[in-house]
Amino acid sequence: MIKALTLENFRLFTEKGLVFTERTFITGANGVGKSTVLEAIRILSVGKSFRTSRTDEAVRFNEKFFRLKATVQTKQELELFYGNQFESEGLKERRLTFQGNQIGWIEFFGQFPTVLFTPNDLEIVLGGPDVRRKYLDSVLWQVSAEYRRGQLEFWQVLRERSALLFMIKINRASPDELQPWNELLVKLTNDIRTSRQSYVEYLNGWLEVRIKNLESRINIHYQYDKKQIEEFVPQEIKSAQNLFGAHRDELVIKFDDFSARRFASRGQSRLTVAHLKAAEADYLAEKTGNPVTVLLDDAFSELDTKNTLRLLELFNEKHQLILTSTATLDLPKTWSTIKLG
Repeated sequence: MIKALTLENFRLFTEKGLVFTERTFITGANGVGKSTVLEAIRILSVGKSFRTSRTDEAVRFNEKFFRLKATVQTKQELELFYGNQFESEGLKERRLTFQGNQIGWIEFFGQFPTVLFTPNDLEIVLGGPDVRRKYLDSVLWQVSAEYRRGQLEFWQVLRERSALLFMIKINRASPDELQPWNELLVKLTNDIRTSRQSYVEYLNGWLEVRIKNLESRINIHYQYDKKQIEEFVPQEIKSAQNLFGAHRDELVIKFDDFSARRFASRGQSRLTVAHLKAAEADYLAEKTGNPVTVLLDDAFSELDTKNTLRLLELFNEKHQLILTSTATLDLPKTWSTIKLG
């Protein structure tokens, strides 16, 4: 839960202070910074932006750095500095401070858990397998340091093994050299699959109890090729690519027995993702033991107030909700409003 936020040199804001309640509605015209506020909160939670892969782009034009300060959970102080404080500095500094102590992101994850829901998240249903894998990983990164470390090692192994496959292909290395890499890749893949499958089981159990507003039943399955790694090796050498591993797995979402990716409407997709995000919030709260902040960035832009409220009811009342919209919504009195612009 976030109680206060100060943005300094962050995108369009020179300096801006905001106070949040358990239910906060941020409104204003396009371009006044509604998404920017949620971007800043999300960066403080998971260390990266949902709007760009380049942190530099978040620094206000003609400035050298940005600073984000927040009061989270009870009275815990959180600050992120990115950039150069002085003209003479070369490399940009990235410094996270929590309760007065500098801390690394790997150790910080889960202290301030957030769930993000934007219109782009409809791609979880409608997009390709990589989007769904990233969705699973974005949840698990916030709850398990072991998962984070394992996945970082997994990607390193894929890079090293890919280079070796290429060397074997051009007869600069022996296929026997693959064995230790194969063993490590199998172990790391199994660990990742076990964690992902456990979360999918949680999702199915949650949906079984909480499913609402959908005519069809949602079924979620984690799928992967069950062949042994040795069966992939000849083709891997030929293509110089890793064909075995958790990076090729798929999360299949179905309405009854039909593929949601192929047959779901945008309305069905939005309802499905809303359920997934509500389940994610409950999961993060359970696993981290910390209050969860749900960031809803124009997520219900195509809906009227009545249907927006219906989807908001999916989220546990214990979670903090921060909703942005250009539209005027007739929300309950429990909601506070921040008007930007």
